[in-house]
Amino acid sequence: MRTSLALFLASSMLLVACEQRPDYLAVEDDLTDTSWTLLDQDSTAVTFPADLGGKPMLLSAVYTNCPDVCIMTMRNLREVHQALGADTANVTFTVVSFDPARDTPSRLRAYADTWRIGPGWRLLTGDSTTVASFMDRIDVRYEISRRDTLLSGDTIYSISHTDKALLIDADGQVLETYSGSASPAEQIAGDIRELF
Repeated sequence: MRTSLALFLASSMLLVACEQRPDYLAVEDDLTDTSWTLLDQDSTAVTFPADLGGKPMLLSAVYTNCPDVCIMTMRNLREVHQALGADTANVTFTVVSFDPARDTPSRLRAYADTWRIGPGWRLLTGDSTTVASFMDRIDVRYEISRRDTLLSGDTIYSISHTDKALLIDADGQVLETYSGSASPAEQIAGDIRELF
């Protein structure tokens, strides 16, 4: 009888804890109804979201040749990481490139090194069809906005794109959408802590 009562009380406390999540962190989308096979900065295949589940995730989309917004987004993500302090062990930071032609795993590794980001960060790329499908699902729009040919014959281009970061819970559900480059890091860190 005592064991049953203890189990009942424990499960009741879990339900109360789940109900204490703020209303604004309601489910916006569930990404678990499909999956995408991507490669991380170490050339390891990653099935999104299944391989990244089990803890909350802050997800954003960038490209490594971006001259402005992506730099601000990466800086902001790093500030969220710093604001979380020891709690970063409970979060996955995921960045997906929408420029797979240039953003190979080795390029993403160099980018991670430039930003001095380590464990707990996954930088992902993939084939253009998979990346396009993924970006469409998370509602990130991107298109080549300027293309130039250098004297060497090499083509360079810029991409106009959506500036977005998503807070995803441990079950693969999108709970909040932010401006990746401009939402206050402390606010995002506070929202993430609501999921622990």
